[in-house]
Amino acid sequence: MKQELREASSLASIDEARFKATMRCMASTVTVITSRLGAVTNGMTATAVCSVSATPPSILVVINQSSRSHDLIEQGGSFAVNILAAEQAALAHHFAAKTDDPLQEVDHRSGVTGVPVIEGCVAQLECVVETKVATGTHSIFIGRVVAVEETDRLPLMYRNGKVLWLERASGG
Repeated sequence: MKQELREASSLASIDEARFKATMRCMASTVTVITSRLGAVTNGMTATAVCSVSATPPSILVVINQSSRSHDLIEQGGSFAVNILAAEQAALAHHFAAKTDDPLQEVDHRSGVTGVPVIEGCVAQLECVVETKVATGTHSIFIGRVVAVEETDRLPLMYRNGKVLWLERASGG
């Protein structure tokens, strides 16, 4: 029996709970997005980060519009993506807790954009906002990468509500 195709725009969206459950199946690198506006800084745990282009080097981050970080990134015009190392699971939980001054007790320094950069990470990418696209409850910020640092540490991963870490293959 052949199923009749319908106009794509007429299809209903799946429900939110099923969508979230399905997205939890995807393993992602755990990052902390840091931002600054004047003397106010913030950091938030995030997994919605993606490479966009190598020319010019750019990445995207997806930020909830109700998050403190959203306004800091939008008005400050820059952000940093700090890719957490496997041994930094406590930092992932710390920044997910949404405290008033999450960077107060975390080793960090100011990057070239003035945005906090967290020490001990796998890598950091500092970005200047090029584009913002609002969709639903979130905004996609596309940032042009203006500074990077990388190490050979292994990243912290997240899947199905749990943090995971990779191990190096023997001989590699």
